[in-house]
Amino acid sequence: MVQIQDMNQALLESVEHLPPLPQTVRNLQLYIDEAGSNMKIDRVAEIISGDPLVTAKLLQLANSPFYGFSREITTIQQVVNLLGVTNIKNIVTADSIKGNFKVDMSPYGLDTNKFLQNCNEEAKFVSSWLLEEDKKLSYLLVPCVMLLRFGMIVFANFLIQNHKEKEFYNALKQNDFHNIVMVEDNFLGVDHISFLGFLLHRWDFDEALIESVCFANTPHSADGEIKRSAYALAIANNIFAPYNGGSPYRVNAALNLIKEAKSQGANFNTEHFIAKLPDFAKANLNKPID
Repeated sequence: MVQIQDMNQALLESVEHLPPLPQTVRNLQLYIDEAGSNMKIDRVAEIISGDPLVTAKLLQLANSPFYGFSREITTIQQVVNLLGVTNIKNIVTADSIKGNFKVDMSPYGLDTNKFLQNCNEEAKFVSSWLLEEDKKLSYLLVPCVMLLRFGMIVFANFLIQNHKEKEFYNALKQNDFHNIVMVEDNFLGVDHISFLGFLLHRWDFDEALIESVCFANTPHSADGEIKRSAYALAIANNIFAPYNGGSPYRVNAALNLIKEAKSQGANFNTEHFIAKLPDFAKANLNKPID
């Protein structure tokens, strides 16, 4: 978990002014926390069903390629039974957070529409890659990947509000956009992945999901099942990195992470991974690394 004392104090204070989670999401989190082992699926479905907007979005997500169900899901009760309460809480919270923020990626020198499209494609890829190989892991990581670049969105807004966007962009440019973590750390005291782990903890996401994010930069350091999910995030990050995702270097790094994961007891099917790669990454499989 990111050390709060290392974080830019103004950034830390700005977190207190982030838009609150919708009441339905807060009610759901409160019920799950209070009910514990006495939690009833019917009550979870009832809380969600009381909000038409959340209900519609959850049904839309359940019927998307993210989950690959063979039949149409028409009721919240079905969704809860199929995905489980923890996954439902993570999905509903993640989707609510995504819809609450204005996105302007100009401090990073990125086209906002292309950035959002890339985020969406990354979530689709993780689902497509893992759904057949490890359904449980796929269900865990979908809401995580939905928010994987959310730290960048918060950073960009913070930099704009504090009139630091040009200075930040120039620092990235001077570094040829290669080491985004270093520039973020210099300006904000934390990188966007570690910051996301801090935010997910604040928003009461599942602990396994939070730990997966926190170890995404160092998956070999994770323990138990977290190691596998952290490696999956690190691998996907190389394919969809904001600036040079899917480049010959990044594709090779992803394949090396799969080998490293195997040596750490976290096995992934390399052939299946390659088959699921997007075309732009497949085209770079056998190209020389600059």
